[in-house]
Amino acid sequence: MRLAELAGRRVGVWGHGREGRAAVRAALTAGAAGVVVVDAVPPTDLPIGVRAGTDVAGLAGCDVVVRSPGISPYREDARALAARTTLTSGTGIALAEFAARGVPTLCVTGTKGKSTTSALAAVVLRAAGRPAVHAGNIGTPLLDVLLDDAVAGGTSLVVEVSSYQAAAVEGWSGWGAITSLSPEHLDWHGDVATYYRDKLHVFAGCGPGSVVVSPQARPVAETHLDPAVLADPADVVRPEQAAGFRPEGLAGVHNVANVHVALAACVRMGVDLDRHADAVRAAVAGFRALPHRLCPVATRDGVTFVDDTLSTTPVSVRAAIDAFAGQQVTLIAGGQDRGLDHAELAGAVVARAGTVRVLTVPDTGARFAADLRAAAAAAGVDPPVTETGSLAEAVAEALRTARPGGLVLLSPGAPSYNRFRNYEELARTYEQILLDAGATRV
Repeated sequence: MRLAELAGRRVGVWGHGREGRAAVRAALTAGAAGVVVVDAVPPTDLPIGVRAGTDVAGLAGCDVVVRSPGISPYREDARALAARTTLTSGTGIALAEFAARGVPTLCVTGTKGKSTTSALAAVVLRAAGRPAVHAGNIGTPLLDVLLDDAVAGGTSLVVEVSSYQAAAVEGWSGWGAITSLSPEHLDWHGDVATYYRDKLHVFAGCGPGSVVVSPQARPVAETHLDPAVLADPADVVRPEQAAGFRPEGLAGVHNVANVHVALAACVRMGVDLDRHADAVRAAVAGFRALPHRLCPVATRDGVTFVDDTLSTTPVSVRAAIDAFAGQQVTLIAGGQDRGLDHAELAGAVVARAGTVRVLTVPDTGARFAADLRAAAAAAGVDPPVTETGSLAEAVAEALRTARPGGLVLLSPGAPSYNRFRNYEELARTYEQILLDAGATRV
C-alpha cells in the first residue's frame, strides 16, 4: 500500500508511540477522510479533528488501520479486526513508497547485530561517496523520513527492521542483510518457527543474490527464503580483502562478522571497495559501539563498567562474554522471563574457568542461577554465581568484589519490562547507581 491510497479513506492508527505518531501525520498529509487513534492510554496531543479512544472496536469502521509494531497480529483482537478491515504498517507503506520512487534501499534485520550492522552500512556508503540516511527500528520511523523528504537526490536508505516490522511488509524488493538468528520475542510471535518466518518475511520478494546473510544465520534463512536470494559475505567480498577493514572500536568476533555483512551488502548496492578502500577502512576503524551495545559507560578504582542492556537473549550474552575473553568479567544478568533456555550459556560461563562471575537479578535470575549450579556440579567446580534481589543490589556487590583491571558487564539476556519501562531506563538506572557510588562517566 502506498501513501496516496490513504487519501479520502477513514484511517485508524492502532498504538500512539513513535510509529503511531508518524502514521497520524502520514494519514493527514495524504488527505484521509478521517483519522482515529486507539491506544491503551488515549493521547491528548493529537491534531485537530483526530479522534482518540481506548477500545479496539473503534477501529472497525475504518477502511485502513495502521498497526504499530508492538501490537502482535496474532492477538485475538487483531485477528478479529483483520477480518473486517485492511491492516497495514507504517514501515510497509514507507518501503512501498520508496521502492516506487526508485530509492536504493537496504533493509537489515537479525536477532542481534542489526543496529550495529545497519549503522556500519550507512557509514560505509557515505565513506564511498554515497549519501545515506539510517532509519527504522533504530529510532526514526520511515514515514517521518518519507514525509520530511530526507531521501532525495541519489541518497540511499539503510533501514533497521525488527521482526515486528518485517512481519507486516508485503511485496517489497530491494537489498537486504541478515546478521544473526536465534529465538527471541516468542511472546509476540507465538513460537520460534513463526518468529523466524516473520523476521525474514521482509525479504520474500527480493531477487537472486540480493540478501547478504551471515554464516550463522544461513541455515535458518534457507528454510524460510529461496536460497537463490541469499549471498554469503565471503562470496561478495574476498576474505583477505575483508580482513583489511578492522573495527577497532568494536569488541567481539561477532562484530567482525557484522562488518563483513555490512561491507558485502554495500558492495551489492554498488560500492567499489577497491576504489574507496582508504576512506572505507578509516570509517570502519573509527566506528564506535552504539549506545547500550557493549558500550563502556563508567570506571571506578580500575574497574570498567559496560552497558549491554540491548542484550535480551542468552545467545547475545554469550557473544558479550566472548568479546572479553581473557579478562575477569563480573556479569549482571536477569530480567523478564520469556522461557528462553540458559543451559548453554551456563555451560559457557563455567567453561571460562573462573574468569566470569555472575550476579543474577529477577526474574530469569533464579533459572539462570540454577543452570549455573548444575553446570558447575557437572564440571566438579564451585558455582560462579550469586543471586541478588535487584539491580541496585547486584551493582553494589559488583562494586564490592570486582578487582582493578576487571570489567563489570550488564548484559541481561532478557527484556527489562518486569522492572523498568525499557532498556533505556535500565541503562540510565545502572549509570546513576554507578555515579552515585563515585564512578566516573566514560
